Amino acid sequence: MIKKIITIEEHFTLREISKRVIDFNTKQIGGNSSANGIQKELMALVLPTPDDIEDVGERRIKFMDESGIDMQLLSYGGSSPQNVADIALAIELCKEANNELADFIKQRPARFGGFAVLPVMDVNAACEELERAVNELGLRGAMISGTCNGRFFDEPAFFPIFSKAEVLGVPIYMHPAIIPKAIAEHYYQSENWPAVAGAMFASAGYGWHLDSGIGILRLIASAIFDKLPDLKIISGHWGELVPFFLNRLDDQLGKTLQLDRKISDYYRSNIYITPSGLFSESQLQFAISEVGADQIIYSGDYPFLIDKRTKSFLENASISNEAKEKIAYKNAEKLLRL
Repeated sequence: MIKKIITIEEHFTLREISKRVIDFNTKQIGGNSSANGIQKELMALVLPTPDDIEDVGERRIKFMDESGIDMQLLSYGGSSPQNVADIALAIELCKEANNELADFIKQRPARFGGFAVLPVMDVNAACEELERAVNELGLRGAMISGTCNGRFFDEPAFFPIFSKAEVLGVPIYMHPAIIPKAIAEHYYQSENWPAVAGAMFASAGYGWHLDSGIGILRLIASAIFDKLPDLKIISGHWGELVPFFLNRLDDQLGKTLQLDRKISDYYRSNIYITPSGLFSESQLQFAISEVGADQIIYSGDYPFLIDKRTKSFLENASISNEAKEKIAYKNAEKLLRL
């Protein structure tokens, strides 16, 4: 029997903040806020109900109790203020979202923790907000979604955010997000399948995850961990495909880079991976074999995935009790200082 379960990729939104983000973005493109038919069809398949994602009260607690989850680490979900082009508005909304999250946690400190959302369009403001969120609000790090206006986070301009995280001793969770339209059209759309299938292929079906994994590899290739050896990054969905290619990356890409260590060495020491609700025992077994149980932290991706097997899946898995305890809560407690 596992002592406790802590899951760390669990989302919430705030209706008014998300509305302001959507309204601003809609004005930027000179359109209206209504989605087209394909977008509506996709959203109906992948998005949780507002009642599920906006609730940080009894509805969520009920799911946690029924699923054997003792604590969730919350992070902002869709329509995040992270990349709002109006920097003053982005700073305002990120601060408001982090304040609200801290208030939720204060109401149930034994059940919730959280990751900050950062206004990454202004790196200095993002660093200031990360420090405030950790030192004043008690949040346990930050979640960064996708790219910033098409720019990957290995660009030198973003380095201070990761440096600040290392100084504060908190991780950065790198989460997937929408990929550029040109890439989606080139790789994922075809006359051979329905348009909604192309939209899914480019997003939750595959594209988001490949893109996010590339973002992690770009950080490693940039030598960020030679400069910040104590920086910790979290990657969901079993590492966004990267663990399956560590050997090939070392053998091919690694010999072209000027790094102090092998790509796989950085990955196994500086990157933590989580399942994000993909409760597959074969993937669990593979992840342990590739990165080790010390680098895996549990997550359910609530409410994008609502699976009440959260605790039972891990309890019934054919892995050692020591590995189960590490993945279930010990690694999270150590990394996040819970």
